[in-house]
Amino acid sequence: MKKIVAGLLILASLATLWAAFATLTPASNSSVDSGLVLKPCHVEGVKEELRGGVYEVFENRPTQKGRKLPLKIVLIPARHPHPDQGPVFYMAGGPGEAATELIDLVMSWGDADEHDVVIVDERGTGAGHFLGCKDPGSDDNLEGYLNGPFDANAARACRDELQKRYDLSQYTTPNFADNIDEIRAAMGYDKVNLNAGSFRTYAAQIYMRRHGNHVRTAYLNSPVTLKERVPLSHARNTQSGLEQLFKDCDTEAACHAAYPRLRDDFAAILRKLREQPVTTFVKHPVTGKRTEIHLTERMFADAVRVMMYREPSSHEVPFLIEQALAGDFNPFAEAGLRANRGIYSGGSMGLHYCITCNEFVNRIHSEEVESATRGLFLGSWRVRAQMAACKEWPKTKLPDDFFEPFQLDKPTVLVWGTEDPASAPADGQEEANAYMPNAIQVLVPGAAHTPENECTRAIRHQPFRTGTTDGLDINCVGKLKPLPFKLPVTEHGAK
Repeated sequence: MKKIVAGLLILASLATLWAAFATLTPASNSSVDSGLVLKPCHVEGVKEELRGGVYEVFENRPTQKGRKLPLKIVLIPARHPHPDQGPVFYMAGGPGEAATELIDLVMSWGDADEHDVVIVDERGTGAGHFLGCKDPGSDDNLEGYLNGPFDANAARACRDELQKRYDLSQYTTPNFADNIDEIRAAMGYDKVNLNAGSFRTYAAQIYMRRHGNHVRTAYLNSPVTLKERVPLSHARNTQSGLEQLFKDCDTEAACHAAYPRLRDDFAAILRKLREQPVTTFVKHPVTGKRTEIHLTERMFADAVRVMMYREPSSHEVPFLIEQALAGDFNPFAEAGLRANRGIYSGGSMGLHYCITCNEFVNRIHSEEVESATRGLFLGSWRVRAQMAACKEWPKTKLPDDFFEPFQLDKPTVLVWGTEDPASAPADGQEEANAYMPNAIQVLVPGAAHTPENECTRAIRHQPFRTGTTDGLDINCVGKLKPLPFKLPVTEHGAK
């Protein structure tokens, strides 16, 4: 999704990067034949000197003619290089998230301690090829954030504007994978390690399928499996994540004592909102002005789903439920707005449509929506809204065998959070076993979407160093302690 996954802070300035790339002298990371030159640059918030550049690819890869797209590249040089271990190519979430806007975050993970880390903006996400649209939600329409970004009229307007400048049939995951491989070759790398999270785990798998001879290892965090038909599975996955969150609250003594009837209370709020919207207020995120919100069942359900993507907001959900049950919906509306605005503002919605409409939504049949969502708190609205928005989106050009089954046998680690509302471990693990039989699967207790901590980093760095998952040490997972749940405050402090 937009900035999906999700609520990550964008700390790298595009203007700073472009200015640095344009004014500084060439560095050693270059290829005369490919025309790729990486120059020293500094990114806001990052002390170390990095290298950056632009590599042009044809928008229409099959013809190799016409418009070219300037893909921005940032290289984080290894602090203690081990060239024999290969670089790490990072793929951001979305689809629609610009990877080079997450440099500060990626650097904090420590992958660059021993490996070059290469970050490339996907076609459709960067300057010169940004498929941005006007969204229903905005700071002038806060309720639009809470209603979600999928609107058929907005999608048509987006399509009409973008196709004046771009060939929307060319913005596909296979083209992205081929761009990455072209850049890999231009940089002089043979085999690479892949680090991907959320929706881009799907892109990493397509890269492994198309260019597996250049993959050394892969680390896929909260995988989107190949049979997934987003967003048909959203209601089921969100329900699964919420049920696990409730179970985890039950097993934490303080949480259970504070919220002993959590499931019943949650159901009561849904019934109340189903009868009629609740009028509440939020503090405007820019002006600070008190702004009225009419909270519907749909808004409430989607805000719960989005808040569950990240800790600590996921572990605030029980507290917010109880506040709402007591009649105070303001804390929930404030938290929901922060979460939804973080995900739904910015990003390349046009690219999101290009990929999801043609590679996922078009495989959903309208007659199966009801059975896939019946009895689940999120309901069918999200699937139907996205299907309606995709109905008139231009078709993309995919390989003839794109939806045919295939096997992936590269050393791969799959990481799942037990409370993940987007990538349900139970179904995903079983499916992954069918086409990635050699992958090591790691389940992180109490974690939300794309769990990242010292333990998961230690697990990731092992195959990056060794080139294998044999003997992978995952014992640290058993020692992890989930974040505590937020508790009500009493006159004596937290309950």
